[in-house]
Amino acid sequence: MGMDKEISPEVKRRRKKILIIKFAFVACALVCFFIVLVKVFSAGIPLEDIDFGTVTKGEIGISVSATGKVAPLSEEIITSPISSKILEVYKKSGEKLSKNDSILKLDLAEANVGMENQRDELEMKRFKLEQMKIVAESQLSEMKMSIDIDEMRLERMKVLLQNEKYLDSIGASTSDKIKQAELEYKVQKMNLDQLKLKYNNQKRTSAADIRVQELDYNIALKNISLRTKMMKEAQVRSPQDATLIWVNDQVGATVPAGSQLAIVADLGSFKVEAEITDGYADKVLPGNKAIVKIGKEELSGTVGNVVPSVKDGMIQFLIFLDDNDHDRLRSGLKVDVFVINAVRDDALRIERRSFYNGPGDYNLWVMDGDHIVKRTVKLGEGSYDYVEVLDGLNIGDKVVVSDMNKYRDKENLRIRK
Repeated sequence: MGMDKEISPEVKRRRKKILIIKFAFVACALVCFFIVLVKVFSAGIPLEDIDFGTVTKGEIGISVSATGKVAPLSEEIITSPISSKILEVYKKSGEKLSKNDSILKLDLAEANVGMENQRDELEMKRFKLEQMKIVAESQLSEMKMSIDIDEMRLERMKVLLQNEKYLDSIGASTSDKIKQAELEYKVQKMNLDQLKLKYNNQKRTSAADIRVQELDYNIALKNISLRTKMMKEAQVRSPQDATLIWVNDQVGATVPAGSQLAIVADLGSFKVEAEITDGYADKVLPGNKAIVKIGKEELSGTVGNVVPSVKDGMIQFLIFLDDNDHDRLRSGLKVDVFVINAVRDDALRIERRSFYNGPGDYNLWVMDGDHIVKRTVKLGEGSYDYVEVLDGLNIGDKVVVSDMNKYRDKENLRIRK
């Protein structure tokens, strides 16, 4: 019987290495299996990652959402009343102003010359009007005197005619003399009638001419008043206690009439300038209640003026705030606006969150014991804080209102506490 051959050390080392590799592979497989098993048995969502809303019954102020921007309640743009040049600037943007504070100085030299010329023209028109009245009065006086004289002549001829008729009745005159007296009387009467007609025509003509001249004078007088007002406005001053928002500080720059010189505003009280798509035009009316949200702060207000025209598919409107000097209000701050157009009592409702995009069907997660289950829910219109539930939920149901997009391929999740 032969002796067993001794295994070489090299073979032993090779076999040991193979055994170690097998053990390592089995260990890795067990670890992977354990991890998968843990995942399978621990599939769910941590409770702290979920934000629930409870279905309740109550009032909903149906509203439409809009965007808005805070603006000063009182803001005034100061424009140049004349074409001029900026000589000096006294105030800088951001400075506080008191009423009648000088903001800048315009060059009024040319305007002053024009003002003097207008005053001279007004004076000339006044003299011309006075002269016309004197001439008209003189002409009418002369014509009235001529009428008075002719009336006396006519009266004298009437007496002579009567005398001739009397003499003829006693045989002391002739028919020719009577005819002559009658003819002279008629001619004199026609001359008098013609003179009276001329007098009345002249009177109406003079009155019309004077009226035209008076209108011309009054127009010139109004132009002077307007020019005086413009010159006063050219002394660029603050119309109220306010803050200087902007000023044209380009000294030496030429400014045409109507161009902006400065903007002043009262930064102690504010309004909201809002806009909404024209599809909601019938839901935004003056007098509607509105809610303005600044972060988590809610300010109530009322819809004021609604611009009737549509610009780029949007309708613009104003909101006057009940608390227009709130600490959070800042000029230019963008805010969310909700205009309330109807109120519904005893409606099923849940808290409004980012998942809501308008009436329709939604897949919402509803608590069911220690799980949350996806359910199809029909939602109606909403307010700024609640959404109406039309179908799929009951009072007391707890609904997930936080973002669940990463679980959209799931139907059932266990809640891990």
